[in-house]
Formats: sequence, structure tokens, C-alpha cells
Amino acid sequence: MLAIIDYGLGNVRSVQNAFEYLGADVCVTRDPATLAVASALVLPGVGAFAEGMARIEHHGLRAPIAEALGSGKPFLGICLGFQLMMASSTENGETAGLGLFPMHVRRLQTEARLPHIDWARLSPAADACWPDRLLKGVENEYFYFVHSYGVLGKWGDSAVCIAEYGHCPFVAAIEQGNVVGTQFHPEKSGEAGLQLLSNFLGFAA
Repeated sequence: MLAIIDYGLGNVRSVQNAFEYLGADVCVTRDPATLAVASALVLPGVGAFAEGMARIEHHGLRAPIAEALGSGKPFLGICLGFQLMMASSTENGETAGLGLFPMHVRRLQTEARLPHIDWARLSPAADACWPDRLLKGVENEYFYFVHSYGVLGKWGDSAVCIAEYGHCPFVAAIEQGNVVGTQFHPEKSGEAGLQLLSNFLGFAA
């Protein structure tokens, strides 16, 4: 069973529909007991970082997420969910995140209009090869982004792909063991996005 964590923000229904289209057994929940028995977890989201963390704390989800990660379960963060996996964000003031990766979320440094709402092609991060798991089969495809903040600057070894908007590069995907994340929306990225989600389901097979 795949558990989509419902903390009250974002695109839960579209993510659920995409996984169910792929034949996955999906449960949308914030119940710690259900998260504990799920085979994989997905943290989606659309909205502001500080509000996202406030809702995770309000619903008592930090500990269940940490326990799931400690057990080695596959975990996917999408858009805001991806950002919440980081150490912190400056959106609406400095806010600590879940701290799964030692990276920081900042406003995109560009004169282009924000938010960035567009399709973009991914590029390998510096000193990184194309991953052979999460992005297998979609290396040259375009994905759909909706965001004003991102992981900029020094992004570490776990960043596998980057994208660019208005001459501002940012992390587009991370992968460290079974813990992965995308700044873009795979559930809104057509066949390429479905392939990526199918790849993630393979992590839990």
C-alpha cells in the first residue's frame, strides 16, 4: 500500500489519481498507524513552506515520517513536499524543515516573473551522472513546474538533476537511497511524469 500524506495542503487528489492510474493501491491519510504499515510514502504539496511545516507539526506527522524513513521505506516528496524535506526555507521568514537533506530553500534569483509556471528540461547536476532509478527512461523529457522558491547554490551530492528559470539554476530532483524528491509535478507532467511515478513504485516492489 502506498500512503499519500495528507497534511492539508496541496495536490493530493491529482497525485492519488496518477498512482491509481498506474495500478497502485493508494491510501490518503494522516493516521500514524496507517503510515507505519504502508510500503511507501508520498509527501505532496502546494503552498508556502512555513504553513506546510506548521500543519505537519499540528497533525503530529514529524515522528511518523521520521520512523518511516528510519525503516528504509521509499519516500517521495513533490513540489512543496520536496522543499519540506530540506533543512530550512526563507519563505515568509526563516523556517526549519524536516532536515532530511542539508540544503536550503530560497527565492529564485531572477528578474523573470514569478512564480515559475512552465515546462522545463532537466540537466544532470555537476559531477553527477543521470540516475538509473527515479529518472530512468525520461532523461530528455520536459516536466511541469509551479514555484517561486527552490534549492539554490550548493546543493550537495544528493542533487541529481537541475533545471533553470530566468538564468537561475535550481535543484529539480534529489535521490539518496530510497528517499527521492522532485521540485516539479510528475503527476502533471504527462507520460514522462507517469514513467517517473512508475519508477518510484519500483522502489517498493
